[in-house]
Amino acid sequence: MIEYLVQSDYLREVQRTFGGAGKLDMLGVFSQIFMVAVPVIVIMALWHYRNILAFALMRLVSYPFNAKTTKVIGNYLVSQGVMIEVCLYSSDGIGRTLCNVRVVGVEGGRMQLKLVNVNPAAVKLKNRRVVCFMKPFAYTGKRLNAFVTYISHMERKGIVLKELSLLTPIRYKYILRRRHTRQQVAREGAVRVKAWSGRKVNTFWMIRPDLQTVNNPARYGRNTRLAVENISAGGVRMFIINPKGELPPLQKGNQLVLRISIWNPAVRKYVFFTALGTIRSRFTAQGGAIGLGIQFASEGEQVGRRFVWNTVQGEIKPLAKFLAQLDQ
Repeated sequence: MIEYLVQSDYLREVQRTFGGAGKLDMLGVFSQIFMVAVPVIVIMALWHYRNILAFALMRLVSYPFNAKTTKVIGNYLVSQGVMIEVCLYSSDGIGRTLCNVRVVGVEGGRMQLKLVNVNPAAVKLKNRRVVCFMKPFAYTGKRLNAFVTYISHMERKGIVLKELSLLTPIRYKYILRRRHTRQQVAREGAVRVKAWSGRKVNTFWMIRPDLQTVNNPARYGRNTRLAVENISAGGVRMFIINPKGELPPLQKGNQLVLRISIWNPAVRKYVFFTALGTIRSRFTAQGGAIGLGIQFASEGEQVGRRFVWNTVQGEIKPLAKFLAQLDQ
């Protein structure tokens, strides 16, 4: 009998060794994985949503101080049907315009919006940071025209927005509507431009320019020429001096092909950019010169013996990088 009990205990021990221990080990492994994975996932989620979480925290802290202002301005936006332009926020400047909206209600820390004009948008928008502009107005002696916030809800069909709501902002502010820093041209010749009518976009490199800057303006007399006042990654402001003869179409909305050369003092060479620009403003300048404000619409890339045009979103990236280097 004793021998039988000893054998039974031995067999149970063998069974625990080859059976139960495996389960215990697997549980231990899964437990360790769980203890490591969960904190990592939480940290990654917090990092991914860090901006909107910081925004929510700051809004909560500032609420006791800004509650009245937020309520008054919110009521103003709703009652007056103020048109608001919603743009993506970018650290490099104001990004592309998503839509124009009106606020129809403010409740629970959210702005309910009515979409008016909508631009197609394929990018992910939920929880995206946006900057919103409206017609300037005064409140408590301060001039306001904008606020920065986040998208709290959106629905779209394909790439077209159908619904949009925003978190109420922490504060309202005044933001100058200039997307890019303008590089002033101290002397003629530092920035050279050749311009062709936009109608010649497929042949411009084979023919003489319609307008161009000159190396020595003093010797150019009363002949028609271009002069550049300033340039940015988003556009250029220039003048047509002594305008006469046959000029390309120069009304708002007309386009010009621009071959831009900028002097790089670091290497003592010119850097070249090719762009298709849209005339956004035209005005009369000193001496009867024609002033033009031009926004870059596309960047030209030479492929073989022709040019391919790539639409730009607000700026020409290589030009922005180059101008930033000049400022350093």
